[in-house]
Amino acid sequence: MRTTLYATFLALVFGAACAMIGAAPVPPSLRMTGVELPGGKTVHIRSPNARWTLIASPYSENQERTVTLEDKITSARTLVKRYDRSLSVGWSPDSRAFFLNDAYGSDGEDAYIYWPGVSQPLKLNDPILRADAQAAGIPADHTYFQVRRWLSAKSVLVEYCGHGSEAPARQFDFLYYVDLNSPEEAAIAVRRISERVGPLSFSANECLP
Repeated sequence: MRTTLYATFLALVFGAACAMIGAAPVPPSLRMTGVELPGGKTVHIRSPNARWTLIASPYSENQERTVTLEDKITSARTLVKRYDRSLSVGWSPDSRAFFLNDAYGSDGEDAYIYWPGVSQPLKLNDPILRADAQAAGIPADHTYFQVRRWLSAKSVLVEYCGHGSEAPARQFDFLYYVDLNSPEEAAIAVRRISERVGPLSFSANECLP
C-alpha cells in the first residue's frame, strides 16, 4: 500500500512539472542521484556498507575508460564495463546492487542494474519496452534510458525519453516504477507512472534535466 501511494505521488508531481515544459524545476524526488563519470582523475565509489568499491578510471593515452568492482574482503577486482563517453552510477541502499547509465552516444543511453557476484547485468531497456506497447510503438532514433534513483533496496525510478527524426517527429518522456525482485529479467515488474508525448520541439527538452 505504501509503495502504491508513493508511486501515485510521483505521478502527480511529475505531471504538474510536465504541464509547464521548461518552466518548472524538477522536484527533488525526481532528480537523478548517483555519481557522474568520467572525471579528470580516478574515482572511488563505495557501497553504503563499505564492502564494495566501484573504481572509475578516466581515459588516458593507450588506456580505455573502465569501471571495476573491488571486493574489500578478498581484494579481488572485476571489470564491470569499458565505456567511451560518460556514465552515472549509484548504489542501492542495502549495497546488494548498483545502477549504471551508459551514455554511449549523443543519440542513445542504456540503463543497467548490476549485482556483485552475478555475471551478467540486467539491461532495463528491453523489459520496459515489452511492458509498455505505447512507448515501444513511438518511432525513435534518439532513445535515452536512465535510472534516476533508487526508491528502495529493490525498486528504482526509470526514465525513458527521446524523439524521432522522421516527420511527423514526436518527442516523449515516460517514467516507470521498476521492482527488482531478482537478477532474472522475468522477475522484474514494470509500472508506468507518467507520460508526456507531443510534437518534436527543439525549444523544450524531452528528458528531465
